[in-house]
Amino acid sequence: MTLNEYMHPRNRYRNNPSNFEYLANKYEDLKPYVKKKSKGGVTLDFRNSHALRALTYAVLKEDFNLNIQLSLERLIPRIPQKLNYLHWIEDLIGMKEQAVGIDIGGGCSCIHALLAVRMNPLWEMIVSEIDPLNVKMATENVERNHLQNQIKVIRVDPTMLLHGLLDKTKQYDFLMCNPPFFTDIIEAQGLSNTRTSTRHQANSVSTASDIEMIFNQGGEVSFVKRIINESYSYKNNVRLFTTQLGKKSSLTEIVKDLKLMNNDLHYITSEFCQGHTMRWAIAWTFDQTYIFPTECHSHLASKTIKKAKKKEAEKVPLNWTFDEKYSMDYIKKYLEYIFNELKLSFQNISEYAWTFDAYENTWSHQRRKRRHQQDDEQTTTTKRLKLDDEQSMVNIEQTSSTINKIKICSVQVRLQMYNKKCTLYMSFVDGINSDAANQVLQYMKNHFVSYETKIIQ
Repeated sequence: MTLNEYMHPRNRYRNNPSNFEYLANKYEDLKPYVKKKSKGGVTLDFRNSHALRALTYAVLKEDFNLNIQLSLERLIPRIPQKLNYLHWIEDLIGMKEQAVGIDIGGGCSCIHALLAVRMNPLWEMIVSEIDPLNVKMATENVERNHLQNQIKVIRVDPTMLLHGLLDKTKQYDFLMCNPPFFTDIIEAQGLSNTRTSTRHQANSVSTASDIEMIFNQGGEVSFVKRIINESYSYKNNVRLFTTQLGKKSSLTEIVKDLKLMNNDLHYITSEFCQGHTMRWAIAWTFDQTYIFPTECHSHLASKTIKKAKKKEAEKVPLNWTFDEKYSMDYIKKYLEYIFNELKLSFQNISEYAWTFDAYENTWSHQRRKRRHQQDDEQTTTTKRLKLDDEQSMVNIEQTSSTINKIKICSVQVRLQMYNKKCTLYMSFVDGINSDAANQVLQYMKNHFVSYETKIIQ
């Protein structure tokens, strides 16, 4: 069963997987590995490391204009999986246009940092590595794409993770990590009891070196516990600590450890789904003013994927992409104009992210008011009330004291710039009207042209 439908909503491969045939015709290095099937279509052998590397080269060049070199003796990154992690971090930090991040163990590809700054041109990344070959190749990949002003690759002492890497005089928005999964070579080769007898074997080859997949002092659990222990020393420097995990059992162990930390720490967990693979993630912070966004929480809390389908659908944020002529600042001014016009109680989460609460359905009230003005004066009140949102109108005409006691909705709003276009995302958090976010978004769309005209005048 494929898990692609549970990818992050902004993952470009969620509904549009790479077209192997198109890529093979465009990129000669990939062509030998793409085979036509007898019943039509094409296929690629993911167990062939050369094919996997050629595909990664083609995808990165085609979709992100990135040129990299990979060693067949080192980990070959799966791009959809990396995007899930990065989009989750974007959500965690409130879609900040400018951010400074840390990647622990960037690998020879330096893929997290390269994708991060390609999708977020004003971000900066610090990448740590202990393997000399990985340091060399990662540095070359950064320079090959002329991103050395935004990405710094640092070779660190294997005995230290954060100490010696982070500067206590500086501030960082987030830390990310994809730790070595296994404790020893026996576990890495699947000879231990970590894989159940009913679980399918991997669908693709792993080219990871021992140093990338094995941490002989306890595997990923011990590796992450070290980060947790060191994170307390940098609680005032790093706002969000995150890590990905390869085994679900590891998540339980890490959560236990976090609960033993100081009371001023709070955390969330989540999952990343792609292809036939699942990964787990956890984020923690010591910042008591920080509230984890709703969409960042685990969306597969139920025991089966099927049970989670409805929840996942509900959490996909509404979106509206603007023409590239509109800047983020222009859209920001428009949103705050609407917030004020509709008398919404709003506050900034970050420069381009907000939450608002509504205790009165003012967006439908405005629409009704316009319709009344257009009605003939002799139209009866009964006819005037025959609107699409009739029930909302009845609620609005209750006494103000009743209205103030009922929260219609709480909604999260954020802006993101991608490919020179600004996109607005809206997510319903809570309240009595789960369709409120959609209604407010429609109101925004309906009034955008008139707002633009007003600005020009």
